[in-house]
Amino acid sequence: MLLASGGHFASCVFDGNLVVDHKTFHRYVVRGKAGKKQSSKDAGGRFAHSAGASMRRYNELALKKEIQELLVAWKQYFDSSSCVFVYAPSSNHQLLFNGDNKPYFSHQNCVVQNVPMTVRRPTYKEARRIYEQLTQVVYELDENVAPPSFKEDPPLTSCINSDLIPRMNKVDIADSSDCRERPEACLDSRKSNEFPVSSDSDGEEICSSTPLHEAAHSGNTLKVLELLEQGLDPCIKDERGLTPYMLASDKEVRNTFRRFMASNPDKWDWNAAKVPSPLTKELEESQAAKQAEKDAKRKARAKELKKLRKEKEKKAQAEAAASQKASTSSSLKGKPQPSSGSHISKEEELKRVQAAEREKRAAAAERRRAAAEALSAQGNSSSVAPSTVQPKSGVAGDINCSCCNVSLAGKVPFHRYNYKYCSTSCMHVHREILEDE
Repeated sequence: MLLASGGHFASCVFDGNLVVDHKTFHRYVVRGKAGKKQSSKDAGGRFAHSAGASMRRYNELALKKEIQELLVAWKQYFDSSSCVFVYAPSSNHQLLFNGDNKPYFSHQNCVVQNVPMTVRRPTYKEARRIYEQLTQVVYELDENVAPPSFKEDPPLTSCINSDLIPRMNKVDIADSSDCRERPEACLDSRKSNEFPVSSDSDGEEICSSTPLHEAAHSGNTLKVLELLEQGLDPCIKDERGLTPYMLASDKEVRNTFRRFMASNPDKWDWNAAKVPSPLTKELEESQAAKQAEKDAKRKARAKELKKLRKEKEKKAQAEAAASQKASTSSSLKGKPQPSSGSHISKEEELKRVQAAEREKRAAAAERRRAAAEALSAQGNSSSVAPSTVQPKSGVAGDINCSCCNVSLAGKVPFHRYNYKYCSTSCMHVHREILEDE
């Protein structure tokens, strides 16, 4: 049993009901919600360069290598097998077969066949389930058909296999002799004991599984409709007591049962099949109209929310631009923003800057005049020259301030080039004096 699909591989070797060996491989080769392997995407002309795509390509090659190594290691099993069942749909076929449609495993002594049923995700459990389905015989008894006449049948002793005689006890032999003497009683006992049609008192038919169960569980709507049209009974329950409708997880599959019920209301006992109600064309049209109305309301609501969001974003951007403009104009040269909030042109800004510069120069001239008056007020005007008449290249004395001529004895002076100052204000005033000169 070899199953390969969607990056999953499962293989089992059976000898009767005994599992001789089994192996499974699982690799990440299909992107989530994409539905195809990376090689199929690349074959379509869209070659992705992402890290995930590279990982999926590597995993495909690694999975193929692992499967081929396993097939080589299992050569003894293939040589001694009578049949090999294979499930490898679409692009998974290349994992087990080469370009000439020849399998990679040894198949001289065995027959290679496809699995004739729906296969779920390849796992060890799924491989065992498929093997049980393939080796199981399902039969039905029709009570309306008259039993064959025992006069025309050959003696029962001729039908008994000699290999089974040692396994029969005395009770079995006595039963066979009774059948020869009283065929009617033997037929009644067989009907009552050997082939019970149902174990329930209500006459519901129960079996392990039917093709309709498999098609409903796998979500194949076309297969379900085809089987219903062929006359398969939807009232039959499996070993868990579930009808095909109860196994259908897809809504479209359930609707298929309901549509068939609407077109064939008296063909089956739909209450026993657990089909709730028929799905007519009028009901589908009303449901479609309701769904279209819901979709229209949802789209209108989404459009309205999008419009409100855009308006809110525009309003926030306008407020941010206004606040930024106000802060820029108010912080210009430390001047506050006018309360009127009128727009200030470049010429007005230039005039304001020039006025501020004139005020600064006037303040500097005032400080120079004050410094000159302070120097002239000194008693020793003959021995010390004021800084205002200091030569351009002269350097102030080492013990007096170069600006206000105050003694620096016992102080830590401020130095600028070769000048010494008693404070930073004197340093700034003296610098402006030198720049004006």
